[in-house]
Amino acid sequence: MPATATVRRTRPRGEVRRSQILDAATEIFLENGYGGATIDLVVERAGASKATVYSFFGGKDGLFAAIVEERVERIVSAFGDPEVVHSDVLHALAHIARRYMEVVMAPDAVGFNRLIIAEGIRFPELARTFFQLGPERTQAHLAGMLSVWRARGLIRLDDPQLAAVQFLDSVGGDLHRRAMAGILPKNLRAAIQRSIDHAVKVFWNGIKV
Repeated sequence: MPATATVRRTRPRGEVRRSQILDAATEIFLENGYGGATIDLVVERAGASKATVYSFFGGKDGLFAAIVEERVERIVSAFGDPEVVHSDVLHALAHIARRYMEVVMAPDAVGFNRLIIAEGIRFPELARTFFQLGPERTQAHLAGMLSVWRARGLIRLDDPQLAAVQFLDSVGGDLHRRAMAGILPKNLRAAIQRSIDHAVKVFWNGIKV
């Protein structure tokens, strides 16, 4: 029998380098704040050249935006395509809630929210970028899913956009605020699950047909 060849899929070098720079930039932003972060610090941490950083991101603003987009992509990619979502809405809502909490409760995500609160007044464009690429994109993606379900007669609601905002806030709003204040409950995993279960149950009871 012929030997079976193992095919390894490797990421392009440019993609790997870009990811390494983003990881380094994330650390620099969280350690130094937006105002204290510099391209020089990122270059030193990543072992990259300034030319490479600027070619990928254009500068510090582009780096920050890319970090936010990458984290949001983790959330919305797990939500599913609103055009092909399955009909088990209750199951889908629970899945969305779990994935959402996995991402937003991660230490680096909490750190970025603290950064926005601390420096948003001094750097208003930073705050706008964060909300446009972060929470607003996540909410819009979920609103699209809710709209599809409503069109198929699976749920009833008046305003998919507002419903998406309220659902996500009910899933993790209190725990996320506590995380930013550094006062998380001892059994965080259990607290997250209770919050998810309750939010999904209440939301489902309000939209089911």
